[in-house]
Amino acid sequence: MEPQQSLLKYVLFMNHVKYLIPIIGLVMCVESSAKAEEFKEPIIIESDSAERNEKTGLTQYKGNVVIQQGSMVIDASEVTVFYESENVSHIRCEGDPASFQQSDQSGGRVLARAETIEYEPGTELVNLKTNASLSHNGTQIKGDSINYDLRNESWKAKGDNQSTQKRIQLVIPPPPINDPEPESQQLQ
Repeated sequence: MEPQQSLLKYVLFMNHVKYLIPIIGLVMCVESSAKAEEFKEPIIIESDSAERNEKTGLTQYKGNVVIQQGSMVIDASEVTVFYESENVSHIRCEGDPASFQQSDQSGGRVLARAETIEYEPGTELVNLKTNASLSHNGTQIKGDSINYDLRNESWKAKGDNQSTQKRIQLVIPPPPINDPEPESQQLQ
């Protein structure tokens, strides 16, 4: 009787699992889709002043500029927005330094700083230029330029022969150390 009960429990368990696997997959797809939908949200820009040329579509924002799109936030002192066919094609942000932050797909934060940050909404690329740094999950990358692909959460970094930042620097934190049990608990 014991083997039959075990077999019955196994069959019942497998019946539940076959329903759980698609649900887990659906949750993962919805999370990824929500991240993709974030790039379809409006771009909101706040600043102290703005100037626009209607013929070229070029718009310049100055003074404490903050750009938001979904979880993405860029802070800069001066921003220039370029348009193609009435759509934003390119945003150049300058500061001392300008900063960028966004939630990643796992709920962590990507933090970046550079003197110039260029954001391309159509391709979901962020280019960090001059004294660039990018931090993600404790790992920090420094270089003269860093290109970050928001969609794929990947980066490329370069140093520059002409500046003080001749090579890139990557700092990977050590793994967390598990504290051993106190000696008083070990003796019991």
